[in-house]
Amino acid sequence: MKLPRRKFEIIQEHAVRGLPYECCGLFVGRKVVDHRGNIDNIIHEIAPCENSLRYGRETNFEISYSEYLEVEREARGLGLEIVGSYHSHINSTAVPSRSDVDFASHGHSMLIISLYSGVPREVTSWLRRDSGGFHQEQIKVLA
Repeated sequence: MKLPRRKFEIIQEHAVRGLPYECCGLFVGRKVVDHRGNIDNIIHEIAPCENSLRYGRETNFEISYSEYLEVEREARGLGLEIVGSYHSHINSTAVPSRSDVDFASHGHSMLIISLYSGVPREVTSWLRRDSGGFHQEQIKVLA
């Protein structure tokens, strides 16, 4: 995945500001597929979202269907699409949980920012495979 530096900084700020709860948001951009079927998501915009869970926001997140549809509509208006999401893990590693696996769609990137004692420590991104599950992908932060 490719992500502009300022967008990356906004994600980190969102994660810290959202404590003690997990933050979440969506990536808007373009999906580039090479001749072998490898996917590289190019992020143009991020859409910080509200964690709409009533209970358990310390360890899980949920983006409301209406907020998802609103971001999707705006993305299409720009000639773009939702290509992934981001969220934070609090005092745990930046590895997808079972609920994370269930949330993502095929070809979507899922960036996880891990915070320990309120400080960002680890950032990983995972690409959802067609067959299910994820594989870790490189994050290229652009100037």
